[in-house]
Amino acid sequence: MKPNNPISLDFARYSEEEMFARAHAYYQLMRRRRSVRDFSSELVPRRLIEQCLLTAGSANCQPWHFAVVQNPALKQQIRLEA
Repeated sequence: MKPNNPISLDFARYSEEEMFARAHAYYQLMRRRRSVRDFSSELVPRRLIEQCLLTAGSANCQPWHFAVVQNPALKQQIRLEA
């Protein structure tokens, strides 16, 4: 098991205008977000999945475990048992 090595904070300060511009851009992005209950059958590139997992795994160094399931039958079984 790897030791938990804290990462030092690299804090950037922004002007009020820059903070507003960033907040506004984020708001515009979130306004277009929608929750859906339908899923695409398109394959997601493996490197994209790996990048997302790197990001998810960096959240406060929590002991999360992730599994990538590509087998459609197994996905269906998981959905039915969840």
